[in-house]
Amino acid sequence: MKLLLMALTGLLVYPAPQSVLELEAEKVASAWSEETVGLLEDLLAEGGILLHLPDEEHIKIRPRQARAAISSFLGRYGTGETSVTRVSLSGEPAERGFAEITWRTSSPGLSEPVIFTLFVAFLNADDRWTVTEIRVLFR
Repeated sequence: MKLLLMALTGLLVYPAPQSVLELEAEKVASAWSEETVGLLEDLLAEGGILLHLPDEEHIKIRPRQARAAISSFLGRYGTGETSVTRVSLSGEPAERGFAEITWRTSSPGLSEPVIFTLFVAFLNADDRWTVTEIRVLFR
């Protein structure tokens, strides 16, 4: 009984990696939909990220540069809405994670919404998830 209580207490104190990653994916989605790229910058890996935007590719750029590129890209569209559609862990222990985010937005001159899929790769280092790659694709 004592072991069971200790195990349950551990679950309450230390959330599962999947749920922590889901929260981080929600932060990315929220920052993206609200065009609060400054908040997104705080989630990016300091050593640089891979950023793939439609018609644009950046390899290992710093968070500040990524913020500028993303901000420019978002400026072409309305704020829209996002939803996290999938989150998964990889590696043992869970050191990498991936999220899929759907972004529905508008574009000047189009009556129909524009839908993108964001693929976001995360790395867990020092008990902190950081974004290492963002890939934005038309749907």
